[in-house]
Amino acid sequence: MTVLAHDWFERPLPPNVSLAHSSWLYSSYAFVHCRSTHACALRLGPFSSFYDGFFDLGSDGHVEVGKYSTLVDVIIATNGAVRIADYCFLAHDVVIAEHAFATPIGMSLPRGGGARSDIVLEDDVWVGTGAVLLGGAHIGAGSIVGAGAVVDFAVPPEVVVAGNPARIVRSLARS
Repeated sequence: MTVLAHDWFERPLPPNVSLAHSSWLYSSYAFVHCRSTHACALRLGPFSSFYDGFFDLGSDGHVEVGKYSTLVDVIIATNGAVRIADYCFLAHDVVIAEHAFATPIGMSLPRGGGARSDIVLEDDVWVGTGAVLLGGAHIGAGSIVGAGAVVDFAVPPEVVVAGNPARIVRSLARS
């Protein structure tokens, strides 16, 4: 049983949580809504940090965060896979949810039939405050998701998306 030395919540981390030696997780409280029985519900990579927020994971839910990534007050509600690559930043109140009916209070609906809609953020992605990434969102490397944007599609690399529903508003590619 792993207990975080700095934790105010007197509960060990779930046994299927893997933290790199140099990573930071604010509290085991992040897992009060975690029901994942996946072999690894969370893998937090080296020099990555999770400040506040929740992992509302169903039995098949799992999250992988690469190295040097920071998540601030993020809610992840899924029964599928969420992959966040290296050098990503997710600002306050970002919600990553497999479907539009997931809620930020531990009440995500069970997975229905149909194909799994994983959520992927490639390297160097920034996600602004209050953005919502839904199932099927695949954010290309070097892209920025604007504050409050709602994304449920594949975003190409090196663009800015904004709005509800999100749309590409600018290219960041150097000519």
